[in-house]
Amino acid sequence: MKELTRKEEQVLLAIHHLQNEAYLITIREQIFRYTGTHYAVGTIYAPLNRLDINGYIESYSNRNPDFASKKPIRFYRLTKKGHAALMELQQAYTRLWTDFVAPLKEKT
Repeated sequence: MKELTRKEEQVLLAIHHLQNEAYLITIREQIFRYTGTHYAVGTIYAPLNRLDINGYIESYSNRNPDFASKKPIRFYRLTKKGHAALMELQQAYTRLWTDFVAPLKEKT
């Protein structure tokens, strides 16, 4: 697996959690909900594009009558490669954090 950036990981996880509701704004909101980091909309485009080019996600347009906009909305979903990448990341982080013990706080 190609090494992913932190933002790419966050975008993949957000898409996974959002399922059929994953589009630019909801992805951005999901990342904020989990990390507290508020990315500008434009900051999400680059990782989305890289993930799409590298086959981790695929996009599709949908005219959703629930949206005020008359323009089609671009939704995203994980591919098998994207799902496999998340599983590999989870296993790697589990191994990485195994036996980690936070240092005790010193009394002041």
